[in-house]
Amino acid sequence: MSQPISIVIPTLADGDLLDGALGSLAAELQSRSAGDEVLLVDDTGSGALAEWIALNAPGAQHIVNPKNMGFAASALAGAKAAKHELLFLMNPDVRLRAGCLDFLQETLEQSQKVWAVAPYVLLNGETDTAESLPELVLEQGIPRLQRMALELLPGHAHPRYPAGIPVAFALGGACLLRRAEFLKAPFDVRFEPFYWEDVDHGHTALRAGRQVLVDPRAVAEHHHRGTLGKHVPDPLVRAAIERNRMLFAWKHLGPEDLQANLNQLAACALEHTVCEEREELLWLALALERELGR
Repeated sequence: MSQPISIVIPTLADGDLLDGALGSLAAELQSRSAGDEVLLVDDTGSGALAEWIALNAPGAQHIVNPKNMGFAASALAGAKAAKHELLFLMNPDVRLRAGCLDFLQETLEQSQKVWAVAPYVLLNGETDTAESLPELVLEQGIPRLQRMALELLPGHAHPRYPAGIPVAFALGGACLLRRAEFLKAPFDVRFEPFYWEDVDHGHTALRAGRQVLVDPRAVAEHHHRGTLGKHVPDPLVRAAIERNRMLFAWKHLGPEDLQANLNQLAACALEHTVCEEREELLWLALALERELGR
């Protein structure tokens, strides 16, 4: 019998998205019959989902944040309330295909060296993106994400990596971890409210000698930014991404790469000033404000 899993879903007022996510999840949990639990972390700051959950997900545990706290804090709140030793973090814009959790659990439990396992992610169920097989690269000290050059057949193990494909990080909105380890090393709140916290989490694990894997037998669909797109304007989303990219670099780069990063940022800042590109300067200012305020 499979070990039970606590599924933690941080969410805003996303009833329509949750319909799709919980529909696929219900079929998966029924098939497993393992005593899994679902925890919905209401990050609206007002308990706005209470009525919806009572009507549509009465079996789920409802956790209400006292204010809007962001993804990292919501994931941690759910992990603290969970009762099982395995933890699956899931965004409301993610849908699981049959067998996803069983495959992830098998891969995680093959070795204590494995820190986290993510499914093979298909954008809107059709094609993959960089988050499907993420690789972290440096360009003049600037960290960037790209998709690994590896052909995959969704639902099938890769012959070169039968135990799972080593990747840069496990997508925060669809990954399986050990709860006790996550509680000791949760997402870094410097990246709140969203983006790059999962990249940082995976990179920290890799530097500690652990493994982060994608199991392509496990397949999930990501309806990309289905949550944020309705609540946060695109310029603010982009600002969070670019700010957190800089914060990640300053946290992890060695002396030579960090110097290259700072030199590149100085050159870019001068260019943006001359060209009056205020948006790029704002990203740098936000990163400096967060870093200096820590």
